[in-house]
Amino acid sequence: MQELRTQWTVLAGGAIIGLGTLLFDQVQGASAGIANPTPATTPTRAPANAPGASEAPGAGFPGAPTIDPPASTSIRPPTPATAAAPDPRWEVVRKLLRSAQYPSAEAVARSMVNERPDDLRAGFYLGLALHKEKRHGEALAYLERASAAPVDSFPEAAHAVHYLGWCRYYLGDLPGARIAFTTHANAFPNYDDTQFALGLIAYEEDRVIDSEAYFRRALQLLGEQQGAARERAKNLARLGDVLLRQDRLPEAEQCYRQAVELFETHGEAWSKLARVLDRLGRASDAANARARQAEIKARTETEKPSP
Repeated sequence: MQELRTQWTVLAGGAIIGLGTLLFDQVQGASAGIANPTPATTPTRAPANAPGASEAPGAGFPGAPTIDPPASTSIRPPTPATAAAPDPRWEVVRKLLRSAQYPSAEAVARSMVNERPDDLRAGFYLGLALHKEKRHGEALAYLERASAAPVDSFPEAAHAVHYLGWCRYYLGDLPGARIAFTTHANAFPNYDDTQFALGLIAYEEDRVIDSEAYFRRALQLLGEQQGAARERAKNLARLGDVLLRQDRLPEAEQCYRQAVELFETHGEAWSKLARVLDRLGRASDAANARARQAEIKARTETEKPSP
């Protein structure tokens, strides 16, 4: 199973992790009940017995007339204090994560944690940056703490458990990852990457029926999105794995072919396609698929930057 996890790390890691569609969608956070707007305050008139107000005999008794204070002595309601400007570093760390500048994102988040050790949001961003740097062991405590917070603690709080799930998955804690992703799926049943993650876990636990259902659900959700070709390709490839394990070879071939059509440089999908074609007795087609995989690998090695 470790080999399977390694083979798919790059693709699954890309789902981490949907930073443009999950973590940084503040509108989604608000619609999930994360936003906590402060109700407006309605100014009230000063009571008749407030300092500086005129008082009439009998004021305060039932039936007594109300006498407003003279204009010159009226008491105005206090001016609400101006809300503190948000820390500009929040947007800085978000932009750094979106552009995959993870060490820089870590440095910014760590500076906030050092200043405010109890700030759950700062800890969440530090944990996420460490996780993206594949330092999952260091990230774990920060993400666990953020996930345990009430969902209205900070804007991203409801989604912290999703990233905790991925952190546990890469640390080999499949039961813990399953719990985290199930929690997130219960709150956000239409988030495709969580369904994909549950499919991976079910596959590694040899629950192939569940795994197939999760991948098909993720594909259904992705079908409603624009520009999700790469995400669809990784789900199709993993669905192909499930079908291959069940010896449903023609269906598996179809999935792998669709995957490489959507994501041509998906080397693992080409390799699995060749395996299926071998088992179907189509040696020539299998050789062509392996040649395509070798070509992609050679190109990838050539395009790697020099040390």
